[in-house]
Amino acid sequence: MQLTTIGSQLTGLAAIGCYLMSAVLLYRTVATPQTDSAGSVSRSTIWQLGMAAAALHTLMLISSFYQSHGLNLGFFNALSVTAWVTTVIVLLLNIGRPVLNLGLILFPVSALTLALSLVFKGNFSTVSTEVRWHVLISIVAYALLTIAAGQSLLVSLQDRRLHNRRPGGLLRALPPLKVMETVLFQLLVASFLLLSLALLSGFVFLDDLFAQRLVHKTTLSLFAWGILAVLLIGQLCWGWRGQKAALMTTISYASLVLGYFGSKFVLEVILA
Repeated sequence: MQLTTIGSQLTGLAAIGCYLMSAVLLYRTVATPQTDSAGSVSRSTIWQLGMAAAALHTLMLISSFYQSHGLNLGFFNALSVTAWVTTVIVLLLNIGRPVLNLGLILFPVSALTLALSLVFKGNFSTVSTEVRWHVLISIVAYALLTIAAGQSLLVSLQDRRLHNRRPGGLLRALPPLKVMETVLFQLLVASFLLLSLALLSGFVFLDDLFAQRLVHKTTLSLFAWGILAVLLIGQLCWGWRGQKAALMTTISYASLVLGYFGSKFVLEVILA
């Protein structure tokens, strides 16, 4: 299904509206103490609105990111695709795990990246089927680590508040710290496995991973993978958690961001 340019833009604007509405309603739900008032909005309603936004985002991406002759891997389009995958994963994970609060960050970010992709168009590049699979796996791995980074931020704030005996504010709407940490390490294991697969597929299907234009991306991705490996071993053997887990997750995520989007921003936006 291909949308016309105008249809794609209208679909994108509708998705942006749904994302922002979801974020506002979620903030009101988290910030306001739970009540049975008629004006309250259930989390299931917010989830459904978020799914509607993701569905509209999907329709727009069909034309703007994927076509039979290639992929649009421009900087802003890549941001939009990654935000979309991240949001979809969070919405699906929320069926069995308490992660919807991450929408406070993800919904506005998805709206912003979608708006930027509507304004700044990229070019389609012809790639093989194997490379498409590598790109897909890499995006999902990046999305999962994005969710883990957001979860680690909440865990860090929650842990600090509890140690300071100030559990109030927005954090009162979060599940217990033990549950939050369990979800965090589940996300980290999934991120590590997919990042391992992404790196392996890159070494198999790409023959220039250490070429001058890619060496920094490959090096930083391997560094991020190594940090995750050390963290998971530390948690398994020595029970690492709390602030240490949050810090190492953040370092790993920052390495991936710098390696991929940092280099794309310099090459495509600054140096054009």
